[in-house]
Amino acid sequence: MITTVADLLNSLMSKEKELLKKYDIIKHGPTIGDMYEGLTANLLNKALFQGLDIRIASGKIRNELGEFSSEIDCMIVEGEGEAIPYTDKFIYDLSQVIAVIEVKKTLYKEDLIDAYDKMRKIYSITEPDNKLLNMNAFRDAFRHIVQKELPDYEEVRELPLHEQMIYHSLLIEEMMPVRIIFGYYGYSSEFALREAFFKYLEKNLGIKGFSPTIFPDLIICNNSVMAKLDAMPYISPLDRDGNWNFYGSSTHNPFLILLEFIWTKLCYKYDLSDEIFGEDLDIEGFHPFLLTKAAKKDDKIGWETRYVYIPKEGLDHDPLFREWEPEELDDVEFFVINWLCMQNELNIEEPGFLEWLDENETKLEDLIKSLSKKRLSAFEKNTFYLLTDQCGIVTFDGKWYAAENKSGRLTNWVNKMMQDKDE
Repeated sequence: MITTVADLLNSLMSKEKELLKKYDIIKHGPTIGDMYEGLTANLLNKALFQGLDIRIASGKIRNELGEFSSEIDCMIVEGEGEAIPYTDKFIYDLSQVIAVIEVKKTLYKEDLIDAYDKMRKIYSITEPDNKLLNMNAFRDAFRHIVQKELPDYEEVRELPLHEQMIYHSLLIEEMMPVRIIFGYYGYSSEFALREAFFKYLEKNLGIKGFSPTIFPDLIICNNSVMAKLDAMPYISPLDRDGNWNFYGSSTHNPFLILLEFIWTKLCYKYDLSDEIFGEDLDIEGFHPFLLTKAAKKDDKIGWETRYVYIPKEGLDHDPLFREWEPEELDDVEFFVINWLCMQNELNIEEPGFLEWLDENETKLEDLIKSLSKKRLSAFEKNTFYLLTDQCGIVTFDGKWYAAENKSGRLTNWVNKMMQDKDE
């Protein structure tokens, strides 16, 4: 379903852009801006679900302290706002705002900087507030990235520094609206967009206002996108050294990526069925762009971020999609995951367990690494536990497979494999 809607919106956008070209004789900046903001609102209205009290508006966001954002071109909001007299704009409380979109007809360096600053203002008015936090989304994001269960707040200090920083980053991230910069024209390639954005960042990294949390969730420029990989919805887990590839780039249908962000937010907020995403067996791929890790230097804690340079020709060959499949398990891994599905946890001091590993020529440290890499299980305090909510195990062609199945993705995969086999 999501792919069908995204293709429709992309097709409509292409036609409407051609229509707006007829009005290039108009040189008045605000009028040009109004045209493209109106086009964006019209397209987004076609992607919102009926029956929810959500709508498209423009205006300003206000927090509980009475502080305001910059003026927002396009907001997806819940409920009624406060009308600004003699205008078509509204003031909405932060708790009512689902997503904000800063619209640019043409996105080049100065426009990108202006849009980034407006998105940074939204971060600056976001104060920790449990009313803004969806715990399920926060927990899922932390588990996917850190590959550990979300700790209680009192236990956060026991985590390594970089994991503490990710905890706090994701906490604030989940309280904010989805933040999107949408440029209809601009840089002609993914490579050009990456290079331009990094040249701007290079002058500012290490300065307040450029931590991973503050970055826009999504930047669209022409047919290229840069997206945050914080598991809301796209995932980039920590590598073995604790580095986090938190920003990636691609040339997917921009509306597909945009809808993934907005619909994921709506799914958590309104407990919508994952069926809106369809079978969800084709996964969008991203080129790594920005790699970061929290560090302490001269008694100051911050993020050390570096650019993952990829030459232009290297961005042209990777597949846009990869086919999703569950994780294959060997016999020992199957036993452990199956045990966890029934008992929730497995302590290695369980009588005979370590001896059984020896008999099966399996090292404990290798088992821990493998199940963690497969994002199925974590290991703490001598105990294995699941990192899934509805872990499913299946056998196909004599092999064991396991995956999170709360969205029905594993079931869809089995059905597809059975259908392919019958054919």
